[in-house]
Amino acid sequence: MQGAQTESRFRGIGRYALCFAEALVRNRGRREVLLALNGSLPDAIDGIRTAFDGLLPRDCIRVWHAPGPTRASDSGNDARRRRAEIIREAFLASLSPDVVHVTSVFEGFGDDAVTGAPTSPVRRSWVTSVSHHDLIPWHDPDRYLRPNPLLERWYCDRLDVLRRADILLTNSEFTARDVRRALAIADERVVCVSAACAPIFRPLPHRGAGTERLRRRLGLDRPFVVTAGTIEPHKNLERLFRAWTWLRRDVREGHRLVLIGRNDEVHRRLLRDMARGAGMRDEELLLAHVSDDELVALYNACAATVLPSYDEGFGLPALEAMACGAAVIGANAASIPEVIGRADALFDPYDLGAIAAKLEQVLTDEVLRASLRASGRERAGRFSWDATAKRAFAAWERAMERQGAERARKRGGIEDPMRECIDALVGVTPPPGERERLALAQALACSFPPPDRVPRLFVDVSELEQRDAGTGCQRVTRSVLLELLRNPPAGFRVEPVYATVDSFGYRYARRVLGRLEGRSVGGEAEAVPIDYCPGDVFFGLDYQAQVVPAQRDFLLALRRLGIPCRFLVHDILPVLLPDYFPAGTEAGFRRWLCTIALFDGVVCVSRATANALRDWYRVHVPDLDPRFRIAWVHNGADIESSAPSAGLPADAPALLEQLAARPSFLMVGTIEPRKGHRQTLAAFEMLWTRGIDVNLVVVGKQGWHVEDLIERLRAHPEHNRRLHWLEGVSDEYLDKLYQTADCLIAASEGEGFGLPLIEAARRGLALLARDIPVFREVAGDHAAYFDGLEGADLAAAIENWLALYAAGKHPRSDAMPWMSWRESTRRLLEFVLADCPRARRACAEEGGRQS
Repeated sequence: MQGAQTESRFRGIGRYALCFAEALVRNRGRREVLLALNGSLPDAIDGIRTAFDGLLPRDCIRVWHAPGPTRASDSGNDARRRRAEIIREAFLASLSPDVVHVTSVFEGFGDDAVTGAPTSPVRRSWVTSVSHHDLIPWHDPDRYLRPNPLLERWYCDRLDVLRRADILLTNSEFTARDVRRALAIADERVVCVSAACAPIFRPLPHRGAGTERLRRRLGLDRPFVVTAGTIEPHKNLERLFRAWTWLRRDVREGHRLVLIGRNDEVHRRLLRDMARGAGMRDEELLLAHVSDDELVALYNACAATVLPSYDEGFGLPALEAMACGAAVIGANAASIPEVIGRADALFDPYDLGAIAAKLEQVLTDEVLRASLRASGRERAGRFSWDATAKRAFAAWERAMERQGAERARKRGGIEDPMRECIDALVGVTPPPGERERLALAQALACSFPPPDRVPRLFVDVSELEQRDAGTGCQRVTRSVLLELLRNPPAGFRVEPVYATVDSFGYRYARRVLGRLEGRSVGGEAEAVPIDYCPGDVFFGLDYQAQVVPAQRDFLLALRRLGIPCRFLVHDILPVLLPDYFPAGTEAGFRRWLCTIALFDGVVCVSRATANALRDWYRVHVPDLDPRFRIAWVHNGADIESSAPSAGLPADAPALLEQLAARPSFLMVGTIEPRKGHRQTLAAFEMLWTRGIDVNLVVVGKQGWHVEDLIERLRAHPEHNRRLHWLEGVSDEYLDKLYQTADCLIAASEGEGFGLPLIEAARRGLALLARDIPVFREVAGDHAAYFDGLEGADLAAAIENWLALYAAGKHPRSDAMPWMSWRESTRRLLEFVLADCPRARRACAEEGGRQS
């Protein structure tokens, strides 16, 4: 697929490569199609994966790696390029292919593509096939090749690759005849499979405001003629510019010539100088680089399209314009007549008078223009990518039959492609230096995963690796990780991993495993980089607002390799309620949300959080990939499954006895501004003043912006009497508090889930919660609710609840639904492993057994 990865992806060759591959996939039937991508050309990998999303399983897109640079324009890269050629051949051999098709062999002079060597030390057992587009440099070597000896040598090497290929697929009969004659290749090895254009090239039913905006942006205030091309001589632009000046004055002044192309500033300047030298005024020529959608709009709106090239392998711009309903004229040379299909639409590309006459005729003769539009659409309909793919499959099957027994013998002889690769690499001189040997080792590891390697599920626990802060988020991380380690998904090995902000890449989280298993892990085991391969999955379980953006490029490299990356989102409160968080939190959290949006999806801990995130992305990340999935799964509630901490302080029995003596209310969570502790304390002070004898127990560590509240708690007259603050308690102690108290107060103004609600309900503890969507989602009718932000609002709600409680009419939480951490994790895996059919089936089967 390198023809769709290099700069060619912005030209007809890239369009051909992508559309041809898509057609092969659509028409593969029971055949297996694999796409091989070069990891040294990363910019196009995501786009290619996107193009095949839903058409081809993710693991059918493979990426190979080799140290660069390898471009042939620098002779200092020769040894590196030779090693890259060997790695590529061995990588292809490792796939055990029947056919290897190269979408474009003329890549790699000015970029790091490696499309094959004339000879290979790695034994081939497959049919080698190449898409061949044209021999334009061969036709004019004095202009294209001989001024640059490096380019000439490289081009001749590419011709040798063509000669050695088992079959050449051409896009036109002209090109097929040309390559047979020029390279003396037997007729049966050259097959014209034709070409087509992408489906986006079509008549637009309504040109409307979009086209008018485009015309205004480009300054198109009159009818215009479209041509597409670069400064290369065979595009024949200089003659087109000269012929333009031969047009009748009223025709010339009534139209503009629009040249479409991805030309840089240097080439744009040369093109303008060429036009001025031909006699064109600056306002007559418009140089435009447009998107595909804009190009379709221009073809639909133009007065005519002209293709003046005297050498083309196919002439794709003509077909694209015809498919859009444009009136197309072109040169009567090379392959262009095959595409246009009408003699009266052609001109001699070397005759200025003929070019000018045909241009003037099409711009002034409405009958001809209408006829060309109608016949062009009909003619374009005869070109089909599906037909091209079927011809290609038939050609490959004939080539396989011709090779017959010889090919079967070769296939049986390749047992260890990587060993052949290493043996061949040893022979390349000069030998690589130490840094390149390291890069070679990494490239080989990524390109040749061991055949018996079990795919990894990498679970990011970067925060837990450093410390267990005992927060609700940490409980979720610990609980899910434990469940994954106890019951790994079928076909996967679970690997906890971590990263830091100051070191590139993820490492195995050995300290976490040691803590969970009750043992210490030495420092020598703490910095082992992860070993990753296609088929692995990355899951960002821990919340790490700094680490994930710092590791953005590493994670993107994983994704380009085909490793899906998904993340868990607890809440998005720092961007919804920024005033409740420390300075800088909102900016860091926003950066984290935008970073994870680059990957495959997120799973939230509640429907409310998922909805809030969708709304936020709609505003702040409007170009979010439509394949990015936002799901939600509730947390589990069984504390005993989360590696609970144990131990009770000496005064625990006395406190529990005191709580049992009078109605007791419990708050669980870090003390921070949004949690409602100030309002709750104010409410209980009112109740105590009114002589209502109740306890308030606050369980949670000190957070931020609450220094004055902490001072009040510690110095409060009711401290250690009817007011108790337990800064850090074990899970065992918390469980006993849930069992002893009468009611849990959830006063938070914003939550992602509300884990204490579930944990409390599991012990039958009644619930009094602020009326916010997420608490309604979690608790439903099994809790009492309150509104208002003042102490008096909550005090009234508590008095009302006490009255209902005394009468036995308060909402009960006993029947509130909840999930175990095992079930919650199983549902998480259904999302995290969405691209892994085997693992998905295993999750579904496990769910069926539990049901």
